[in-house]
Amino acid sequence: MTSIDRAIIDSCISQNRNAQKQLYSLLLPYLRAVANRYLRDVSYSNDVLQESFVKIFKSIKYYDSSKGSIKPWAAKITINNCFNYNKRIIGNPKEEFVIEKHQTLSLEEMHSGSDEDILLILKKMPEPHFEVFNLYVIDGYSHTEISEMLNINPSLSRKRLSRAKSWLKKTFVDAPNLLSKINLSIAINN
Repeated sequence: MTSIDRAIIDSCISQNRNAQKQLYSLLLPYLRAVANRYLRDVSYSNDVLQESFVKIFKSIKYYDSSKGSIKPWAAKITINNCFNYNKRIIGNPKEEFVIEKHQTLSLEEMHSGSDEDILLILKKMPEPHFEVFNLYVIDGYSHTEISEMLNINPSLSRKRLSRAKSWLKKTFVDAPNLLSKINLSIAINN
């Protein structure tokens, strides 16, 4: 992704339409990937992205570049919108996904699938565990940050991550290789 310089952000704060279009085109591919990872039903990704960009442009004046780049800031807005959509459109799941013996996958079966196929399988994980797994493993948020985003305490975040790892172990015969296949640096045996 091309670097987003401060001039673009300042122009967006001044509501310059060309700068907003430029920022939109620079952030869209990244935020689409974020939305597709967090949404239980990716058919809502355009709606979530539209709402996210409205919020981004309305609140860009509060963006503080000393706290980091704009990408994670915008991603956090998008992630929160995804959580809201999941709850509003799909609801809170009442049942946890139970892995039957015939549902376990071998590494050979996994190598035949794309990263998108693996993501679809990961989305079968109980939603609270999937959210923490995504936030911690893929996006690199700390348990303290996750607790603030999900309105839970940090120990519950750690517990959900542990359960996500257990789910992976039950689901995939060779879970550590799955994680390396989708470029994650986590050892689920910890």
